[in-house]
Amino acid sequence: MAGRLSVRALLAALPIMVARPGDPYRTHAIDAAEPNDNRVAAGRLVAGALTIRLEAREALWSPEDNGRPAIPLYAFAEVGKQARTPGPMIRVPVGTQIHATVRNALPAPMRVRGLEERATRGLDSTVIAPGDTREFRFTADVPGTFYYWGRTEAFPLNAGPGILRDAMLLGAFVVDSANANPQSKDRVFVIAVWSDTASALGIKSERADRVLRREIVPRDRWLVAAINGKSWPRTERLSGTVGDTVHWRLINGSRYPHPMHLHGFYFDVDAHGDAQRDTVFAPAQRRAAVTEWMAAGTTMAMTWSPTRQGNWLFHCHIVTHISDATRVSSLEGPPAARANHAETMMAGLVMGIKVASRRPVAPTADPTPRRRLRLFITERANVYGDWPGFSYVLQEGPTPPARDSIRSLSSTITLRQNEPTEIAVFNLSSQTATIHWHGVELESFYDGVGHWSGWGTRTAPAIAPGGSFAVRLTPPRAGTFIYHTHMDEGIQLPSGLYGALLVVPDGARADTTERLLLLGIGGPLDDGRPVVNGSSAPPPIEIRAGVAHRFRFINISPLESHTVQLVSGAASQEWRAVAKDGAELPPAQATSRPATVALHPGETYDFEILRQRPESLTLRILSAETIANRAAFVARAKPGDPPPRIITNIPLVVR
Repeated sequence: MAGRLSVRALLAALPIMVARPGDPYRTHAIDAAEPNDNRVAAGRLVAGALTIRLEAREALWSPEDNGRPAIPLYAFAEVGKQARTPGPMIRVPVGTQIHATVRNALPAPMRVRGLEERATRGLDSTVIAPGDTREFRFTADVPGTFYYWGRTEAFPLNAGPGILRDAMLLGAFVVDSANANPQSKDRVFVIAVWSDTASALGIKSERADRVLRREIVPRDRWLVAAINGKSWPRTERLSGTVGDTVHWRLINGSRYPHPMHLHGFYFDVDAHGDAQRDTVFAPAQRRAAVTEWMAAGTTMAMTWSPTRQGNWLFHCHIVTHISDATRVSSLEGPPAARANHAETMMAGLVMGIKVASRRPVAPTADPTPRRRLRLFITERANVYGDWPGFSYVLQEGPTPPARDSIRSLSSTITLRQNEPTEIAVFNLSSQTATIHWHGVELESFYDGVGHWSGWGTRTAPAIAPGGSFAVRLTPPRAGTFIYHTHMDEGIQLPSGLYGALLVVPDGARADTTERLLLLGIGGPLDDGRPVVNGSSAPPPIEIRAGVAHRFRFINISPLESHTVQLVSGAASQEWRAVAKDGAELPPAQATSRPATVALHPGETYDFEILRQRPESLTLRILSAETIANRAAFVARAKPGDPPPRIITNIPLVVR
């Protein structure tokens, strides 16, 4: 009713009274924290000097909305203001004199780092006892993207931001260069991950547990990931216009790595850093990417420009960080019955982007396809214990594949650059599914995120069992890409719904010097092992002496990274870097280098291998152990113990 608060809204606005530890009769108010979009700098900047008064206090965090359930944690606030998640942003020009005070209103001692100069050998820390205030005076001496944080917990043992109640006890610290445009519209996004138990949340469902156990998260413990204090679908909806130049600064203030992926467009990687150092790349050092790895505690600056209108996504490519298994609010009905799959089957580190045209554009017909393909989603029962297996199968000849004709590796799709193509997708399985054309520049309607991809009232549905959907695309560049499900990724992806997508130059002949290695995980169960081209024991690879061979590497594992090496005996060899994410490397980076690469989820790499004489080599792939063995390791490991690895050796025979 207009003019009246709902019961839920009223409850959300009220502080909660919580007993302090050791004193069950004494209560204090805990206010709700406010999400921080990092648009406004905190403190008072006058004549080259910033004064800021911070306070660490207990707060209630609502990652999905302003209601319940709320998660109790610690957060920073400006004195006299509401707590923020993440903390207040410090943003100043280089050379600014900073006077900061920090009061610890928490019930535990807090160690503070990051409120200091960067041109030192290492960041120091200051311990603040409960109720005490400390003063920090320093100069913002180095331009870059940094952060500050507090820690009260002992785990993890290193000095980075926390994961329990300390997960949101951090804030952005940006130092602009002397020639920076003060009107710059760059945005700052802080990634944080909380993982703990909470009585208000109870335990996860069996389905959520099946997804999150890949991260070795016990069933009574939750994992909630957020960008600027909110989890999808409550993250900020970004908007822009075709032709805009977009600058983003990302801060991974969590204890987890994140391969960040942009749909539909490439971005330039401008800088990488951490809490102390920021390396800004010269033009020759920059490269294009659609997926970029951010290790725990690191930062990145990126630039991109949208060239087509539509709805797009920017998200982490680790499925446990975007799965609805992390939701803390309840959802109605089973996954297949939910009306909007994009907004009900994803959560966490996802941001929606709406790109508009600069002027009204009348709908135009897609180019008439010169080539037509038919692709089928198939399913077979009891492939992984009681769980089914899936695959994408291209029709070959006049007869469609059988409904249960799955393959160990889905069909490789080869397209030609600049050729208008239609791919009719038929869902023969029992599950709703989609296909995302990872890394391909195409119209939003065909991007493959059900009930999101498209524009205005025209959004693409997910493909229901028995349904079909026609995808039209004209790939503008040749390269190595991926196609994969964008639905229930924690189950469907390791169960087989992924494949290689290769785009060859228009008019090119069949190339017998290329080799494809597609890395994934064989099944959704705890014993699923890494697979290469669908096999846990891939056969030898042969190449010819004196001929350069292009090796296309793809990692579409749900969470797991793989390190690929080329060795002769125990000696590392060399190869020449060619491309990343389907984009050819600039000449200064297309160089020979030691033959080892860390391949993270959602990434593709191309390398050229040239050997001058017959010999026997080995492609060695180091992968994470199975879920079961990782869990057993975590249960017994001592600090410093190396995590277990599975080593896959593929003989490489040079004839």
